[in-house]
Amino acid sequence: MKELEKKQSSRRDFLTKTVPACAVSCLAAGTAFAASPLCAKSFFDQEEHKFDKELPGPNLTSRRLSAMRNRSFIRFARFLQKEIGEEKVIELIKKETEQRMFDQAKSDLKRLGKSDFSSYISIFRDPRMLASLTMEIIEDTDSVFEIKVTDCLSAESFLPYKAGDIGYAAVCWGDYNWASDFNPKIKMVRDKTLMQGHDCCNHKYMWIG
Repeated sequence: MKELEKKQSSRRDFLTKTVPACAVSCLAAGTAFAASPLCAKSFFDQEEHKFDKELPGPNLTSRRLSAMRNRSFIRFARFLQKEIGEEKVIELIKKETEQRMFDQAKSDLKRLGKSDFSSYISIFRDPRMLASLTMEIIEDTDSVFEIKVTDCLSAESFLPYKAGDIGYAAVCWGDYNWASDFNPKIKMVRDKTLMQGHDCCNHKYMWIG
């Protein structure tokens, strides 16, 4: 819950810098949004998937928690798009994402104690990462790590609301910065993401040192 509160606080901080403080109260409208027809019933119908593993709490799963965490953010982003324009909002979200992933990279560096390629790739082997992704390792060498992601908890919490553009700006966009901020010698290339409606995410990380 502390991690959830931290992420929600980060989003509130970003939003208060771009709109009047009174507008942030719209974030409290998440409960009403939960009843929106945009919330496809089939989103919660999957059985025996790791995203549906029960968590502590009444009728709570990783899938439901992720959806609840992002509903208010999506609602408010759409409100902003109507007020100041779709492109401007996406641009601002991307900017915030870049800063957030810079902070994440520095946190990872401090935790791991090294900035080499293998240390960065070790993050993808962490059970916490694997709990939110289903991926296949395509290539794994000292200088190349390529994966094919076929399930992503983040994508599944944005796409049912037809908010892939918002999700891409808030989540996927930061992947490039996360790699290069960890070490400028790490380059990520990718031309497909689940968030954009493709069949997978094809991340390829290369050590160019």
